[in-house]
Amino acid sequence: MSPISNPQCSWHYLLLTAAAWLVATAVAAPSQAAAAERPNFLVILCDDLGYGDLGCYGHPAIKTPNLDKLASEGMRFTECYSSAPVCSSSRAGLMTGRTPSRIGIYDWISAGHPMHLAKEELSLATLLKKSGYATCHVGKWHLNGKFNSPEQPQPGDHGFEHWMSTQNNAAPSHENPTNFVRNGTPVGPQEGYSCELVAK
Repeated sequence: MSPISNPQCSWHYLLLTAAAWLVATAVAAPSQAAAAERPNFLVILCDDLGYGDLGCYGHPAIKTPNLDKLASEGMRFTECYSSAPVCSSSRAGLMTGRTPSRIGIYDWISAGHPMHLAKEELSLATLLKKSGYATCHVGKWHLNGKFNSPEQPQPGDHGFEHWMSTQNNAAPSHENPTNFVRNGTPVGPQEGYSCELVAK
């Protein structure tokens, strides 16, 4: 069904679809020169981080030199809002361009909960993959309650060719985590802080 004929679609979804179509059009040329010009990009999502909590947006005390450097070399959004105030819902909005409650993600998802991002939902990663991009998700997935279970869709079902993810946060703590899964296979105990492991 086309987004325009679907009464449940939001304008965000239409904009996401249009943007993805433009990306697909821009990268559809088969030549190697065109492939070399395809932009690579990285999206970093931080839970519960307000824009004013970063040095690059003027916080007077908090020092964020690495994020400030990324901001100076990349794109900064100055008039943009999250689709929701909590983690799972905001992730669903970012992934689909839709209002989270309209796609069944109305709150934080606890482990074992039946709430999840349905397989039928069109994600940005799926659109990018269809356009020839290599796609990867690393870190907190938190778009289902039954992580790494055939009962609910996983990152690979939403367009990510490679994923090394957790359902919620690294466990048992952020140091030496044991709960990461790589492409459906548990990674097992790791050494180091989860933020550094995710970055690597």
